[in-house]
Amino acid sequence: MSDGTASHTTSKRKRVEEAPELPIPVRSTTRSDIWLEDGNIVIQAEGTQFKVYRGILAAHSPIFKDMFSMPQPPSEAEVTVEGCSVVHVADLAVDVAIILRALFLRGHIDTGLKALPITTIATFLRLGKKYEIEILRAEALKRLFGEYPSTLKDWDKLALNSLVAENGGVVIDAANLAREHGLLSILPITLLESCDQHSTKELVTGLSRADGTITAFSPSNSFACFAAWEVLSQVQSDTTLAWIEETTPSTYPACKTSEHCIKSRSEIILRGLDCWSNFTRWLDKIANGLDMCGSCQMVAENLHENGRVQFWDALPGAFGLPGWDELAKEREGLHEYCGGNGRRRGAEVGQYDSTDHRASSRKAEFK
Repeated sequence: MSDGTASHTTSKRKRVEEAPELPIPVRSTTRSDIWLEDGNIVIQAEGTQFKVYRGILAAHSPIFKDMFSMPQPPSEAEVTVEGCSVVHVADLAVDVAIILRALFLRGHIDTGLKALPITTIATFLRLGKKYEIEILRAEALKRLFGEYPSTLKDWDKLALNSLVAENGGVVIDAANLAREHGLLSILPITLLESCDQHSTKELVTGLSRADGTITAFSPSNSFACFAAWEVLSQVQSDTTLAWIEETTPSTYPACKTSEHCIKSRSEIILRGLDCWSNFTRWLDKIANGLDMCGSCQMVAENLHENGRVQFWDALPGAFGLPGWDELAKEREGLHEYCGGNGRRRGAEVGQYDSTDHRASSRKAEFK
């Protein structure tokens, strides 16, 4: 009985051991348009290959330098393309194309400050950090810090055109990117802009773009934005709109037409002011349509300008963030890359790309 069982088991094991091995499917590869004829290393991401210069990539990235010095597994070491070793990376091919185009074809860098898509900036941040490519990370930070300043003075100096290309919901993407990478000094402005530009439904369920993609706030940003609404309303009333609330004679002592001027200030409330009136300069928008006497105009303008400073100072706290002084520490050391108004030093306005409609609107209201 036992002999028969042993014989059956041995026969079964033999059949299993003798089963032919199935060939491992070879994934097809595609040659990208980043293919330098005299390159000496091939980078493969997913099924796409890129032929570039090993030494230049190693000089930009300590991580790639270490990867090149490590012996490849036998199965991979035998594979060469046009005599070049192939190094596999676990990144999306589209992202690898972005960073290699920037490094070897000068794409996206030193382009006269033409606006870049937020997806490109995000790739610079993510892969710049992963592979320690500082030039890409600095380019991304320069654009984000220039687009979303940490001082009211720099906000007032924002140039006509943006450093971040508009694509519907880009400010939501910027806020999410800031949260993901701990760039907290970007959050106050991106959160406020998001709340101003988009409905509650768009912030929660997502905003559909023309290209079919959807962007929505991260849970942390949604919570911060909704929690700030009541706080911001009160801060606005106490700061930038205090000139409307203050109707006592002591506030406007030289007014000779008190009843008329009070009525004029009341009418602007009925007309409605969105949250951007917090940063709008007096002559840009607030004074338009006001019918106060010259004395009241002067007092109200001073109150509003002082209120702008107070509101700016209160903005981070409304979103549960540290004060501006603490937030701005993450920007230290980047002034060499970017001036306060988001331009490279010495850049002329004519160098900016003129297709950013959001930036044009911004200048019209916040000049």
